[in-house]
Amino acid sequence: MKAKRSTLNLCLCSLFAAATITLSACASSEATQKISSTNAFGPLNLTTEEYQQAFDDASSDTSFKAQVLLTRSQIVSGDLDKAASNINDLYANAQTDVQKDQASLVKAMLLVKQNQFKEASALLNQVNYQALPKQSLSYYLILNSNVNAKLYRQTKDPKYQLNAFKNKVTLLKIVEKKADRATVINQSNDLLKALSDKDLAQAMKSAQSDYDKGFIEYAIITRSQSSELQQQALADFSKKYPNHPVSELIAPTQAQDTATETADNTVVDNEAANSSDDATPDNVAPANVPANALFKFSDGDRIAVLLPLSGRFAPIVGEPAKLGILAALKDRNSNSKVVFYDTNKNNISEIVAKVQNDGTKLVIGPILKPEVNALNATGLKVPSIVLNQPEGSKPANQWYFDLGPNYEGAIAASKIYADGYKKPVVIAQNSDTSSQRSVHSFKTTFSKVNANVPVCYYSDATTIKTSMSNCPLSEADSAYVNASVVDAVAIKAAIPSTVHVYLTDKSYIGVNNSSQELALKGSTLGDMPWLLTDSPLKDSFMQSLPKANNQVQRVFAAAYDSVNFALEIEKLAANKEDVLHGLSGDISLGQNGLIESTPMWVDLGKIR
Repeated sequence: MKAKRSTLNLCLCSLFAAATITLSACASSEATQKISSTNAFGPLNLTTEEYQQAFDDASSDTSFKAQVLLTRSQIVSGDLDKAASNINDLYANAQTDVQKDQASLVKAMLLVKQNQFKEASALLNQVNYQALPKQSLSYYLILNSNVNAKLYRQTKDPKYQLNAFKNKVTLLKIVEKKADRATVINQSNDLLKALSDKDLAQAMKSAQSDYDKGFIEYAIITRSQSSELQQQALADFSKKYPNHPVSELIAPTQAQDTATETADNTVVDNEAANSSDDATPDNVAPANVPANALFKFSDGDRIAVLLPLSGRFAPIVGEPAKLGILAALKDRNSNSKVVFYDTNKNNISEIVAKVQNDGTKLVIGPILKPEVNALNATGLKVPSIVLNQPEGSKPANQWYFDLGPNYEGAIAASKIYADGYKKPVVIAQNSDTSSQRSVHSFKTTFSKVNANVPVCYYSDATTIKTSMSNCPLSEADSAYVNASVVDAVAIKAAIPSTVHVYLTDKSYIGVNNSSQELALKGSTLGDMPWLLTDSPLKDSFMQSLPKANNQVQRVFAAAYDSVNFALEIEKLAANKEDVLHGLSGDISLGQNGLIESTPMWVDLGKIR
């Protein structure tokens, strides 16, 4: 479900030009002392500058470990050029085969940051992991599992997901804490449950040991929609595999009474589902999030959803958001009680007065900015997830998705920088307000490494050719094009092949492998994984709303992810490098309540 945080996480934007800090002798000594008792693959608790100073002051006995920690810190902070140089030094300075393999672990981490997952997998396959110390082995197994899970998402080849699973269950053999074991067992189950019934059946047929068979059989059992059949199968499982790790999770499930809640609109009461407690692994660093920003939400808790379910905004934001929330609850077999409030018919303040006193544990929505601002003006105390960026003050425990152009521009700048380009040019329409916001955000973000990014504007389709002839494309190594798909096709034709073209959601119509996409062959497009890949869930959604455009689809994805985010927020807070694989992208905790969602990047012209 989760993996290492992506290199495109928005936090990268603020780290492009980290200031050089001159540490005092006292601070240097303190940093050196801290790493002396730290494992090379333990949590990163110091700043990159402190790790640099510790490495500079390290003795010959601790120099290699200090350089590993420094390089890992550079990768996390986005200083990939320095990290690459340090990795070369790690290989050169390695005195043993184990140290060479540890250098390979760090290099694999860099490759993951660069989205080179196949290269990272090939490198990890060369590591003699059985000889690694326990902490390094734990790091290897987690990293290798995450890499293979990402490859599965890209290719849909089940061998990668099974490799991810095998690394997880191997990790379980060296995990001792009960709570951490439960976490790893559930993660292993999540990996298997992502496979199709056919792939799971084949995996069961090919399994060589009862250890693997037990996990696969458990995944098949927990996929059942019938609670009664599931409990019977689990009872049989305990007899068949009495000493299997999964048995640590199996306990009698108590029947739960459900109640139907009423409101001015729709009420949903879903069936019960199994859930498990979370635990923080030993070797991770927590996310830098204020404690009062976090909240606890459990399956079964009451949810209030505020959306425009009538009026002109209902078809384009209200209904798709409602469908997204219902789909997420159904997919989790959730037993949460959900009440939908129509913000077009009900006053926000009256809704808030009701939900603050009826046992509601989470508010989802609204999505329209005026309604978000009205919600925050009420002094809401209940944790909330809104689907638009708030203006002004907001509750500390409110989180939000930003589906707007500002975020899009910042993400594009991060991606281009992460791919190694230093001289981009921006191309956008001068009469489009959303384009102007994207351009401003792009320039602000990229200014941390290059303050002179040129912007080439065009007025409409008829002026593209002239505008491109006046654009300094010969001096650029990349181009960020913020334009409609029709305009993007004409712009792409005028850009030299030596300039790599990046597109974002404005240039995608929501249909894979369209004729427009083929005309943009060779460009790199970033958008929600939900839009860029086909799935049964997407097919079902399009049958419900056959005329849904790309923006409607994005609203559905964000609403769907809001449910899973609420259930996973404590896990995300426990490990700053973790992400939640959502429909909208790889989700992590951002600053000031932003739900950071890194898009999926694809090379157009290749069938997905």
